[in-house]
Amino acid sequence: MGVTLFWTLIALSSSLVIFGLRRPECVYEFPFLAGATFLGFIAPQLPALLEDRFLPEGAAAQTTLFAILCVAACGLGWQATLPRFASTPWHFDERRLLIASALLSATGAYFYFALSHLPPEIKYSIYTGMPVVYQFFAKMLSYGFAIALVCCARRVSVAALSIVAFDTLFYAERILWLGRRSETAEFVFLIALAWWFQKRRAAPRLLTAGFVLFAVLALNSTGQYRSITTEQEDAGWTDVLKIDVIANFADVLANGGPEVRNAVQRMNSVQDTQAFDFGLFHWNTLVFNYVPAQVVGAELKDWLTVSFTDQISRDYDPPIGSTETGLSDAFASFSYLGALKFFVLAFWMRRMYDAAEAGSTLCQIVYPLMLVPAMLAITHHTQWPLSTLLHMALFLLPLLLLARTRSSTRAPRAFTVAQWSS
Repeated sequence: MGVTLFWTLIALSSSLVIFGLRRPECVYEFPFLAGATFLGFIAPQLPALLEDRFLPEGAAAQTTLFAILCVAACGLGWQATLPRFASTPWHFDERRLLIASALLSATGAYFYFALSHLPPEIKYSIYTGMPVVYQFFAKMLSYGFAIALVCCARRVSVAALSIVAFDTLFYAERILWLGRRSETAEFVFLIALAWWFQKRRAAPRLLTAGFVLFAVLALNSTGQYRSITTEQEDAGWTDVLKIDVIANFADVLANGGPEVRNAVQRMNSVQDTQAFDFGLFHWNTLVFNYVPAQVVGAELKDWLTVSFTDQISRDYDPPIGSTETGLSDAFASFSYLGALKFFVLAFWMRRMYDAAEAGSTLCQIVYPLMLVPAMLAITHHTQWPLSTLLHMALFLLPLLLLARTRSSTRAPRAFTVAQWSS
């Protein structure tokens, strides 16, 4: 039974990837990236777990079945449509957009710089303390980069190129030195989609397929890459080239991975106890991340947190730095109906993509920024897109509102937010 479910998952995920290769621009759509994420991150960890006698009987098969529902939900959500509705077009002034981009980039760069100068024992503790605060504000650099890329792709200017070059330096550090997978993907998406939305030019499908294959194989070698670049003082690029990505991938196939193992154990515990949170997980996470106890007080923060019965067993020890995947929190909210979270996510991503294709400058900025959080909803937890949207509402949206112009004249410097469409 488990083997049949596993190959069904492979077939569904592969179909999303293959369907996404039908046209060059389809690789920028969420179903293609979701299928690639399931193929590269979830599926390779399952074979060993399906045969693990130390896991509860049927637990790995249950996780595989739920993964199948989630993959299907990603595809169906993207295909679902609603009647079109009109909205008042927004117009942006290019000069104001570039000023907003510069402000966001400079602010984000300051906090990235401050983060890089923290002591190593603090800097790499990314879950608590000052690193979390610095990362929270440093994210604004990505918003500035996205705006500058859209402006530059539409009309090359010294100002736009300068901002792009400045922001690229910070991305280079995160990608080459720290080996951050999310920043790497975000950097690629922002450039590729700015070029696609403005110039209608997409990367060749063969190149994209090769990149996805390499990403799938190299995904499980990032930990070794980071240890070389951040922990070994005398390491060089020759050490990086010695990383055996094939062997690391084969090791995951043979022994499984900690993330999906965590998901299997948590989902089994939820199934046994029926301790579902019915989506309260999202509210509590927003309170935890966005309500500073140092400002409002611990009592108010505790009062805002909604308590619910948590009977989840913790008789397993998740490795430090590992996740429980978005599958586990989706299941913990609504059992198998939790797959609807991925349906809603895919549906909403489709609406944004259609609006961006129709000429919405706002969605041309937001959609590429949302692709990585949407993928992290699969690999980490489904809270990522919600938290990212709130962060954008706090820091990106106000500056975009200031960059609006009420002029209806389509001047050379004017950008337009077109109607949303399904």
